[in-house]
Amino acid sequence: MKRPLIRVLIKIVANGFYQTHTGLLLSLFIVIFINFFYTSVLNQTHLTQEQIILNALKLVLTSVSEPLGVVFLFGLCFLYHVKSWQYVAGRLKGVDVQFLYYSSTALSWSRQIQSWAVVQLVISLPMIILGLFAMIIGLNFGHWVIPLVLPVYLLTLVFYGAWYYTGLINNRIDEPVKANELSWLRSWPKPLFSLFLYDVIQKKRVAYAITKAVSLISIALIFSLFPDSHTDARLFGIISICVALAHVILIYQSSEFELFYLRFARNFPYSQWQLYGQQAALYGLLLLPEIVCLLVLGGFGLGLIGACLLLSTALLFRSLLYKLGQRMETYLRSIFGLFILFLLLILFGFTGFLVVGNAMAAWGLLYRYQYQALG
Repeated sequence: MKRPLIRVLIKIVANGFYQTHTGLLLSLFIVIFINFFYTSVLNQTHLTQEQIILNALKLVLTSVSEPLGVVFLFGLCFLYHVKSWQYVAGRLKGVDVQFLYYSSTALSWSRQIQSWAVVQLVISLPMIILGLFAMIIGLNFGHWVIPLVLPVYLLTLVFYGAWYYTGLINNRIDEPVKANELSWLRSWPKPLFSLFLYDVIQKKRVAYAITKAVSLISIALIFSLFPDSHTDARLFGIISICVALAHVILIYQSSEFELFYLRFARNFPYSQWQLYGQQAALYGLLLLPEIVCLLVLGGFGLGLIGACLLLSTALLFRSLLYKLGQRMETYLRSIFGLFILFLLLILFGFTGFLVVGNAMAAWGLLYRYQYQALG
């Protein structure tokens, strides 16, 4: 009974987790994993081989030797596991998995925990690979504390997840609706464009926290990689498209929210410019921490260019869904292709062109969508 249950759980839960969070994993790989495993040095002619290696492993060495790096690594692992716990808890409420409540509970508690621990290990593979690499580098460079503590920390997160899932399966009690939950939001103004932000506060807090963490980490990494280019508009352009890429999942979810919960709004007499302004207001508030960060780091001139590029790119990523529909795989492939194109244009000095071009392309896609809807 044990191995068949593990296979079923991996197929239903683990595979579903990776399919649902493809965008999150892609963002982690692009922004963190590549720099974690190897950070290239642009000019290596004046460095010795040992210095090149130390610079290439700068991020991972920081994560095992400096307190701030350790907090970053442990925090990243914790947020990833919280996201997995949230997904599995929601997945267990699905109609198609109700048989687990009557089949898996026939096993002993210990065997259920063992089965769920294997599933959690499969879900946690990206963090386990990251942790193993950090442990190897730590041992090679004489940093012994993290290689000893990190395995215990990861196993604790894995077995807590297994214990949590087993408890959900064996104690199926429909919780009463919390009428007073988030009651402090009732008096806040709720214009139409802001409704998704309230949905984020209520249901998507973990996804929002992970997105912001990835976004702020990408800003810090890019600034640290190019210390001599802080007055270059191209640097702020690269930061802007990386931050926009980190928010792709939230942008996709905002489109889903609009499609399923704001369907009635299609009958409102809004012009294309009003709809465009509402989307700009929504993503302006969603990206407000990053916009403020860009303005602080780059001053009014460079910071404003970066903020405008960030907002226009987010609007383009949203408008692209009007053309593609809610097809995650196709959408992510298109976004990644646009990201590479934008990166090349920025490196060749077309940052200002991208600000205007992305804004116009986003409006054009919205106008075409509204024209077809009215037609």
